[in-house]
Amino acid sequence: MLSSSPPNETARLLSSPPRRNNGKERKNPSITPRKFRRFFTPRSSLSSHIAHISPARKALRELAGPQVNNRYQTPAPSSPLQPHDEGEEDLLPNETFASNVRASKRRKFHHTPESSPCRPEPLDHGPIKPSPVVKPALLSPIGSLQSSQDIRNSQESDDDDDEDDSVAKPVKRLAPLTARGLGGQMLQRELGALPRAGYPRPYMSCPATDWRLETSAFYSHPEDVHSCTSQDGVGRCIPFCTTACHTNSLVAVGDEEGQIRLLDSSGDPSSEAFNKVHLSFQAHSNAIIDLDFSADDSLIATASGDQTGRVIDMMTQSTVAVLLNHTASLKQVRFQPGQSNNSVLATSSRDGSVQIWDLRCRGPVQDIPALARYDNGLAYRLRQPKNGCVVNSLYHAHARTQRQVQQAANTGPGDTPSRGELPGRIGDVSVTALQFLPEGREHLLLTACEADASIKLWDIRSSSRKGATALSTTAPPTSHSRWRPFGVSSLSLNTDSTRLYALSKDNTVYAYSTAHLILGHAPELSSQVPRRRHGATHNGLGPMYGFRHPSLHATSFYVKAAVRPASQGRSEMLAVGSSDACAVVFPTEERYFEHDLAELTSSLSLSDSTIAGSSDMPKSLPSSQPDPLRRALFQRSSSSSSLAARSEKDDIPIVRNGTPLVRGHDREVGALSWTNKGKLVTVGDDYLVRCWSEGREQARDLRVNGESGGRRWGCGWAQIEDWSGDQSDDDEE
Repeated sequence: MLSSSPPNETARLLSSPPRRNNGKERKNPSITPRKFRRFFTPRSSLSSHIAHISPARKALRELAGPQVNNRYQTPAPSSPLQPHDEGEEDLLPNETFASNVRASKRRKFHHTPESSPCRPEPLDHGPIKPSPVVKPALLSPIGSLQSSQDIRNSQESDDDDDEDDSVAKPVKRLAPLTARGLGGQMLQRELGALPRAGYPRPYMSCPATDWRLETSAFYSHPEDVHSCTSQDGVGRCIPFCTTACHTNSLVAVGDEEGQIRLLDSSGDPSSEAFNKVHLSFQAHSNAIIDLDFSADDSLIATASGDQTGRVIDMMTQSTVAVLLNHTASLKQVRFQPGQSNNSVLATSSRDGSVQIWDLRCRGPVQDIPALARYDNGLAYRLRQPKNGCVVNSLYHAHARTQRQVQQAANTGPGDTPSRGELPGRIGDVSVTALQFLPEGREHLLLTACEADASIKLWDIRSSSRKGATALSTTAPPTSHSRWRPFGVSSLSLNTDSTRLYALSKDNTVYAYSTAHLILGHAPELSSQVPRRRHGATHNGLGPMYGFRHPSLHATSFYVKAAVRPASQGRSEMLAVGSSDACAVVFPTEERYFEHDLAELTSSLSLSDSTIAGSSDMPKSLPSSQPDPLRRALFQRSSSSSSLAARSEKDDIPIVRNGTPLVRGHDREVGALSWTNKGKLVTVGDDYLVRCWSEGREQARDLRVNGESGGRRWGCGWAQIEDWSGDQSDDDEE
């Protein structure tokens, strides 16, 4: 039985004030003059004298209280984790405790995120691993008490290092939503923007639904212009055609003297300037009408007015093959896509035929005139190239119908024969445009002619002694049948090959659906179906809508169109030349004219029963088509007699969302092409080749600030009249 304590000793312990763990009595903290000043001095004045934050305060800010409490619990007094050092074995417990307290007063802890004992470890989803060995003093109750006590002492210290109040920083001014780019302006529209004076709707400098935002950024400076000179360097020559490389920034230009010159459109300081010739060589003795690069840019094909075409190796600038099978000037040449060996290509001519060539075969032996190359004043003959082999021929591809023969006198000037051509080809219909379908359907070829706006689809794998038969023919626009037919000078496909754009001489670019070139079941559009050798020509749908602009006039067949594919954040765009000394750029995204497509559907008067009973209806339509457009496609395929509800002139929506590129040329702009970086290259009859870049601020400066200081000398820009996007937020109304 344990004896109890004496009564007098128990009373003394109960009456004595509470003591700390170290045996010292609690006393009121002493007030020193320094502490008095710190207590009554405003914090703002103290922050001006503090230049840094102490390491202790940094450590405390990085530690989270709940995490520390959960991770490091204070051990119970009976815990075996007690401080045990070799030098303290002979000391009594009270002496050990007193020595630790004295050491903690003398020692100052400088905590860092790397050395902090309470720094959390990275998460590990694997098996639980034992914690690393930590000093027992940090896990003991005394060590924990010392660490927290040192931190409290460091906060109340009188040293300048411990005066760690944060430095007051000036408050940053919040930028308005209109100055935070397109995202901020979209948020402002969602929250409700206030309309500006003179504008009935909320003003946005970068409206997301305004098509002019995409077409208004084109500009060109004087250093972006190349002037074509003759071979002798005295006169100038007209550039006829241009095409861009697929893998680099070089652009090839063919002129009326048969010369090909390469220009660098990158604009980098380390590269050749655009106004200087990067490389030039002689390819023909007559004008070059068209050019086309192979997929890997190793070969370039030409179509010339000397009734021949050539395939040239770009590494050596030597002719690989000569294409000799036409009896008139060549109009276009195109490589077949998807060919790794770049061996198949097609050419069209004024003689009305289309020839398919295979460079892997050798054609008949003929006398090929050898060209002479001039190098440092010395002339030498090039090596004899081989003849190209024709593997298929499409003669009379667009023969005139009886109606076209009767209207031939009213069609106006067409693609007339040039001097030196056969006089008997006066009745031939010139094939003015070619276009292969993309890889996977590269055996299908589209052609257009000078006689009308109908487009024919061919399978180049099929052949017949009686002549090849087209798979399908699209219906010409209704306005042509009511007035007179117009020819087509250019064909272009969009990025995903769902739309075909045909530039007609009625100053309109017509958009066709490639999925409806053949109505009904169309196995010919699939590469898995065997070729069809014989059969009747199917009917295809007419154009869905058209693009027009007051500055767009295609008065000659040298005016072309080109599509910039959507890639690397750049939107798809259609550029068209014009006889009004400018190029016109159209946005092709159908969201900009969905309203016009919806109006077309509402204007049609066909009933659903008539649509279901039509024998020429397509059995399926792609689900990607918008509903109004799908219904319009079904309705437009019926007979022309049921289209009485349409207007007299146009029965399709006409889109006028175009932007002209002015002051770049002063004569007709014919051919044009897009570079791999999204720049536009145009050639004109003013002997100039101009490169157009995109820059919203540069184009706005040329468009708005006028002629002051000669800023517009030798420049060109996208012209938009009275556009609110040219008004900055700082401009006064």
